[in-house]
Amino acid sequence: MRILALSAAAMLALPVAAQAQVAGDPLGDEYLAGDAPLSQQLRDPAMQDGLAATVAVLGEILLDLPLTPIMEPMAEATGRDPGTVDPDLTLRKMRPDAGELPTRAARELPRAMDTMAAMAGGIEAMRPALQDLAGRLEFAFDQARRRQR
Repeated sequence: MRILALSAAAMLALPVAAQAQVAGDPLGDEYLAGDAPLSQQLRDPAMQDGLAATVAVLGEILLDLPLTPIMEPMAEATGRDPGTVDPDLTLRKMRPDAGELPTRAARELPRAMDTMAAMAGGIEAMRPALQDLAGRLEFAFDQARRRQR
């Protein structure tokens, strides 16, 4: 479940980080024009299936990634002989039961995306209030700057 929580957090954080690079009014209508709301995109079965397949493939790749380049320096740093590290070490060899994780993550991902869609829908519903708040803050900061002069 931690894997899904981490994946969900990353999926929510990445769009926010990308939006932080956008100049101008991030809440403006022109910013969102043409794109379906995030809540709708997250509920899209085609997107969910595609992302679930990607998660499964990436999970399998990670399980078979060689760990020796990481484990040898760790062994040396802890005073152990780096030569004792299995040259064919992978996560799958370390934890044979981990092989089920990519499939389980892919199976549970659509439900997690539906949950994120509900959260995104709530944020989308708050958009007018956030725009109003942004306008009031801008006005208040403007007033404070003028008083300082």
